[in-house]
Amino acid sequence: MNKHLNIFTTYAKNNRSYQLENDLTRSLAICLQEDALFFHEVLKSIFSGSRLFDQLFEDLDGETNIQVEIQKQTSRVEDFDKIYAVSLSEAAMSDFWKQSHHSEYDPICDLVITINNILIVIETKRDNIDCTAQLYNQVFNILKKQNKNIDEYKEDIKPFDLNWKKLMAIAVKVASFEKTTSNSNRFLTDFIQLVKDHNFRWLPETPIGSLQNVNSKSIYRRVESALTQFCNNDEIVEKLTYSDRLGTTFSKGWSNELLFKVAPDSGDLMVDIYPGNTKGQGYHIFPKDSKFNNALSIDGEVYPTRKCYHIKIMGQSYITGLWLTDDDFRKPLYTKENFNEHTGRIKRDDWHVIEKLLDQHINKSSDWKSQCNWEDKIIGSNRTVFNISFGYHISIIIPFTKLAQLDTNHNDIKPLSNLLEGIYRAFETKLITA
Repeated sequence: MNKHLNIFTTYAKNNRSYQLENDLTRSLAICLQEDALFFHEVLKSIFSGSRLFDQLFEDLDGETNIQVEIQKQTSRVEDFDKIYAVSLSEAAMSDFWKQSHHSEYDPICDLVITINNILIVIETKRDNIDCTAQLYNQVFNILKKQNKNIDEYKEDIKPFDLNWKKLMAIAVKVASFEKTTSNSNRFLTDFIQLVKDHNFRWLPETPIGSLQNVNSKSIYRRVESALTQFCNNDEIVEKLTYSDRLGTTFSKGWSNELLFKVAPDSGDLMVDIYPGNTKGQGYHIFPKDSKFNNALSIDGEVYPTRKCYHIKIMGQSYITGLWLTDDDFRKPLYTKENFNEHTGRIKRDDWHVIEKLLDQHINKSSDWKSQCNWEDKIIGSNRTVFNISFGYHISIIIPFTKLAQLDTNHNDIKPLSNLLEGIYRAFETKLITA
């Protein structure tokens, strides 16, 4: 669906980021009014630990009055018997009763829900800001307007940390149930999309064991969380910060990163590493005549390795390259002698030497010149020099079924994180045999 058709997204050219906090609050209020099941589950969460929910709704013939309001001044709040002070932020709620914000004025409450004589005050934030002090002051002033002392009414005040992740877990579960029963609610699905566009991390992660293998985006996100967990627990390994790839730094000199991606059709996890991707990395391979293992043992299972060759040509950035297999060579190109003599910085006067070298070692049927666009990108360019490296591309595939077997609990990422650590250690210690 076109994003401009989202109920809660304003069609405007101007950046409305300053308005987002109010948009989120208003959208939530509308969803509570328009989706009874969602409202039901949110209230159950807020009232958890008490019998209040049952007392309010267990009588089919009882009269329960509910009102949902936004941007309500504390001076307009009527009398009540009990108040729930709810924090809705990315940050965790701090100790409500250790706050000391006693400024007397007429603050505006983001969202106020009144159920008979029960008052729910919700303060929302669109980012990682602790709103406990602000929420405390709102409650303080609500009581002050009614000539009540907050310290004398502690038993009637219940602080509650809703937070965005908890709220969105409720929203997604309700939306999923409604979709299953063919009763999808447009307000709730558009609200979920609005939140996702703002911060997709607020949405709950489904364990891979509950996903279909074609749901590659959700699988990828779960793998990313597991990778973050592994890196957070390791003093040396760091998660890459690039937006175009998922991976970690690597401890060995023959490669600087280990990469992960999810196959879009199968849900399999593909793990890639590029040994010798620069001449500096090549020094850790060729002088030692290193060999690569044909398989890696990880978590008690053996995974075959797939080896390809990657000849990379660089200037100040990537220019072009060749991706080859053993069948593409008429005789071995990757030797100590060729590495020492023909890799690294090559001036234009010596480009014919590289051309002759590749002609001698690569099958004509592989048509290496067309594959890397040699004539246009190299010979016909205005370059005077390039750098060439003889690297490898080594990969393994972890089947989706293995991921699904390990990752079954939404709240426990550790089994999947342990698998990723096992993959890392296998590449680190077992990939090169000599």
